[in-house]
Amino acid sequence: MMNLFGKKKDTPTAPQPTNTPQVPDTKDAIGKVRETIDTLGKRETHLERKIQTEVENAKKFSAAGKKREALTCIKRKKMYEKQMEQLGNAKITLEQQQMTLESMNINREILQANKAAAASMQQATKQMGGVDAVDETMDAVEDGLNDAAEIAEAMGREVQMPGMDADEDDLLAELEGLEEEALAGELADVKVDNGPGVAMPNVPVSFPDAGTTVPAAGKAAAKEMTDEEKELAELEASMAM
Repeated sequence: MMNLFGKKKDTPTAPQPTNTPQVPDTKDAIGKVRETIDTLGKRETHLERKIQTEVENAKKFSAAGKKREALTCIKRKKMYEKQMEQLGNAKITLEQQQMTLESMNINREILQANKAAAASMQQATKQMGGVDAVDETMDAVEDGLNDAAEIAEAMGREVQMPGMDADEDDLLAELEGLEEEALAGELADVKVDNGPGVAMPNVPVSFPDAGTTVPAAGKAAAKEMTDEEKELAELEASMAM
């Protein structure tokens, strides 16, 4: 066909059919196999009823003396049994394929999940800068913790003050001197009370002879001490220990 400008108009070409068969999806294939297995099961049930019918007919014909009809029933029975055997083998094959397809479908889901997880892990690793960057960060964290520990240890160290570095023996000697001064001050604060005077008996004074001794009772009275004197004596005795 020519257009107004004398150029032949191109006619659209129809798409060429391809010979590549359309492969059904795994789920569709599983559904088709299940449907076929169900159909075969119904066919087996039908054949079982027909076999039972032929058996009953064969018994009736045999009882009636009709041997030829009875044998014909037996032949049909065997034919139905052969079909059932074929259907049974076909069902086993389909069931195996069904299990295989279901397993492949599960494996495909597992593979897709693994691929998604791997891609996510790679993306996360890339966002973190890779393994080397993570190692460098953890090394920096470890160095920071070590530095903080060293700083804390340095801050808690005892600082030596100039002029205060006295020997420990000198410090102990000075402490003992202070304790002795404090003890002396405490002894000086203790007041000694002489107590009331001893009343002498109103008797004529008589001087003993040169060989006469003072009675023991008089000595004990002369040496009697007050409570304050006893406490002072006990304190001095304890300090002497």
